[in-house]
Amino acid sequence: MRRALIAVLLLLAGLSLAYFLAQTESPDDAEPAGAAPSASNPRPTAATSSAAAEFLAAELRSALTAACSADFEESADSEWTQEEIQAQIGAYNEQKRILKQRLAESSSAEHLHVAALLEEDPVSRFELLDRALSLSPSDPLLVWSAVRICSEDVGATACPLRDWERLLVALDGQNSESWVRVAANRYAAKEADAALEAMRYAATAAESRAYWTETVELIERGLAAGTDFGFPERAGMAFGIGVAELPRYGDYFNMCKERSAENTEWAYVCLAYGELVENQGKSDMAVSIARSIQRVALESMGEAEKAAQVQQQLEADRQARMESANAYNPIVERLLFSNPTLFSSYLAAIRSVGEQAARRQITAEIERLTEQQPGLACAIEPDVR
Repeated sequence: MRRALIAVLLLLAGLSLAYFLAQTESPDDAEPAGAAPSASNPRPTAATSSAAAEFLAAELRSALTAACSADFEESADSEWTQEEIQAQIGAYNEQKRILKQRLAESSSAEHLHVAALLEEDPVSRFELLDRALSLSPSDPLLVWSAVRICSEDVGATACPLRDWERLLVALDGQNSESWVRVAANRYAAKEADAALEAMRYAATAAESRAYWTETVELIERGLAAGTDFGFPERAGMAFGIGVAELPRYGDYFNMCKERSAENTEWAYVCLAYGELVENQGKSDMAVSIARSIQRVALESMGEAEKAAQVQQQLEADRQARMESANAYNPIVERLLFSNPTLFSSYLAAIRSVGEQAARRQITAEIERLTEQQPGLACAIEPDVR
């Protein structure tokens, strides 16, 4: 039963990622979506990279060996009936409900934060965030979540959006994503001048951080505190829930598209913001939306040739995603979610080199190990058993 739940969690995570990535196929119609994990971590040196690679190889070899010797009865490509899938999704949602109730009773700001991420009712969500902030008002990740969630629930709750925005930029004012969220909020409130001023800060910020991997790690810790799940279950559930907490990049694209068409300064600040996120963003969604923003800004500026070059890159990105989807092997996720060291290494790799490169690195290492020790291939190719 537990392995079935892990598989469903991986399925839900994959479907959620597919949905968000689909938004980049036609950003003109994009719903708010996207994510860009931290780019603030320094690049590893050659020596530390080598040591990390050796350590990761050892952990992967151990995970592959365990997978081959353990009772992985349910292969990744086993077919489930629709009824079985629905039953497992129901179990997943019930686990979320129980976890939310347990964490909501905690006196820990972090536990209340996770409960708020799990809560669907806007009023209850605001109350949980308000309690958490009263305990830990200087936690940038918590304040980031509060502003993002409050932005979605404007009019439905009494959340003090502007107070929380001011707190966010005071804590995280060198982050482009803090300022672009403020800009989108001001634009939604029909305050174009205030939105432009916030975009100036977004375009000249020192970094671009949207807290995706940090949110996944936060949720995993909450699951550890509030459930009896083993680590693979916690990691799978945390990743699935974390995908749903991606920022609403569609808001930023639509704002830049509309304003750049009417105002040259908007075009320039949106272009600069897009270039910053393209260079520092670490998720596929962040980079793709950043390029889409650059394209509409360049078109508004009359830079047709440069806009066409950006469009070509978007097409190349789309092709790369299709190829990656075709080569997708869910067993890789099972291995990465199998123990805390591998999972943390994967998230750290995303923060360091980006989502696609991190997966390529780990997939290549798995292939290298199975070539060296063919007996380990049973972990990723069940027919080899």
